[in-house]
Amino acid sequence: MPRVLIYGFGPYMSFRENVTEKTIRTLPRMAGVRTRVFDVRFDRAMFERALARAKPDIVIGLGQHPRARKLRLERRAHPRGDPRTGRRVTLDLPHTADTTVTYDAGDYVCNFSMWIAGGWCGKNGARFAFIHVPGGYPPRRLARYLGDCLRKSRTGAGARSSLRAPGRSKSGRSARR
Repeated sequence: MPRVLIYGFGPYMSFRENVTEKTIRTLPRMAGVRTRVFDVRFDRAMFERALARAKPDIVIGLGQHPRARKLRLERRAHPRGDPRTGRRVTLDLPHTADTTVTYDAGDYVCNFSMWIAGGWCGKNGARFAFIHVPGGYPPRRLARYLGDCLRKSRTGAGARSSLRAPGRSKSGRSARR
């Protein structure tokens, strides 16, 4: 059974609540799944310590996006201030009517966490995905989506697609979404 780390963030800027923290608090306990709520700050060591402690095989990051209308399955992170250099996620999450795929996670702490976690996962053979969540998205609905993702990764349903690079067909060609 893979070890999983699901992380989100606490309040930031003018937001008194963060839907990712609320979601993590509503997740049912699951064997092999650890959760973490980070402060919203650019602190490489904070993320690296959490990853080193959890030693996950799968990492799913969650971040609040106040202008999003759907769950944004982020595909690419970049080092802060350099959008020309990118690192892609390695875990393909299921597409639903509630999801859309995006290739720019912005230049704030979510993108920074993706860059750090993606690098750690690459060095340690783990798979990684990140979801930007609309501010008013129902936490229980997101918890159900995450539960579905984890069940599929554990039962092998969809495991073949989650082992290849997101956005690629079985032949390795770019797939339209």
